[in-house]
Amino acid sequence: MARPVVMFSPLPPAKSGIADYMLELLPALADSREIVVVCERVTEAAAQAAAASGGRWRAITEAEYADDRTLAACPHVYQIGNNGDHVFAYRAFRQRPGILVQHDFNLHYLVEDATLVAGNKDAYRDVLAEEYGPSGAALADLRHVGLFSEAQKISLPLNTHLVHQARGVIVHSRWVYERLPAGAHARTTVLPHHFAPQALDYDELGQDEAREGLGLPADTFVVLSLGYITPPKQIQCTLAALAMLRRRGARFHFVIGGERNAGFDIDAHIRRHGLEDCVTVTGFLDEDTFFRHIVAADALVNLRYPSVGESSGTLARAMALGLPAIIHNFGPFAEAPDDTVVKVPLELGEPHALAQALEHLMLNPAARARIGQAARRFMREQCSVQHSAVQYHDLIDHLYAR
Repeated sequence: MARPVVMFSPLPPAKSGIADYMLELLPALADSREIVVVCERVTEAAAQAAAASGGRWRAITEAEYADDRTLAACPHVYQIGNNGDHVFAYRAFRQRPGILVQHDFNLHYLVEDATLVAGNKDAYRDVLAEEYGPSGAALADLRHVGLFSEAQKISLPLNTHLVHQARGVIVHSRWVYERLPAGAHARTTVLPHHFAPQALDYDELGQDEAREGLGLPADTFVVLSLGYITPPKQIQCTLAALAMLRRRGARFHFVIGGERNAGFDIDAHIRRHGLEDCVTVTGFLDEDTFFRHIVAADALVNLRYPSVGESSGTLARAMALGLPAIIHNFGPFAEAPDDTVVKVPLELGEPHALAQALEHLMLNPAARARIGQAARRFMREQCSVQHSAVQYHDLIDHLYAR
């Protein structure tokens, strides 16, 4: 019998896309062997999900992991993302390296949380020195005396110290793969982000029914943005493009489906463009309402700038349900097949290309149907959790064969 696989990852209700990713993948992973998920804390939601699996996987705390010495000899997989939810996994990886699943190319915010936020300036300096030598150590010293720019977090991704330690690496795009150290390529697998299998539960829900339940207009073009509202989502750019179209007489309703951000006043942007009467900000969406908005919409705008090399679970879910999506034509997002999405260039001025793409979808139901069908077919044939699980196990068996 194959040994259990130990995976360090947050699980819901952590507000992390990677927590959702892990919970979606676990049933498929556990079809062929036991999975032990190590969490910072095992919540009731995680315990219930594990129980519902019939014991095929289980969630334990770090203390329980430390007490069970048999687990140390098992294959280890670490789900690593660029935020504080993954500090415990980052620290565990540093002590016992295994397979690194690098969800974001840039990990500077994670390292910051694991070191400076925890009050350990020396650890931050050590990482910068490990990454960039004496220059990195000097940058850390300058930061300690107040000489620092936020732009350094984008320009210094702080990821190679993990890659060099890893037995193997999983990334979600060729874009990230090509930016890893050349010496890591032979042990790196590119595994596109799967779509959430619960999307299949909404195949029979019609758009009219979804709109009625959500109180959305039945006869208006509905544009959708999903997720926590941050400047990199470029919702302000979408608002500017929609304002252009409104001046041309277009009718639409824009749903911003996500939690407000105290540091980013989205309502001010809405007022600036005079769109208060045709924009809804929903606040945080539970999973069911999230999917119902995807079914109800005519188009998703899923832009990201600046990007830290992340992939989008939201985009994967929307594509799997056949919702046409507009994305930036650069970075990991550009790797989607051309017939499955609408790609627009980055526009730092007026978003004319985005407005044109939105107008094209508004005026062409046949184009929307064609793009949506291609997206749905691509995701279901090549990006299922079953496909991901096979890739995971093949890599684990190969790297831990000895």
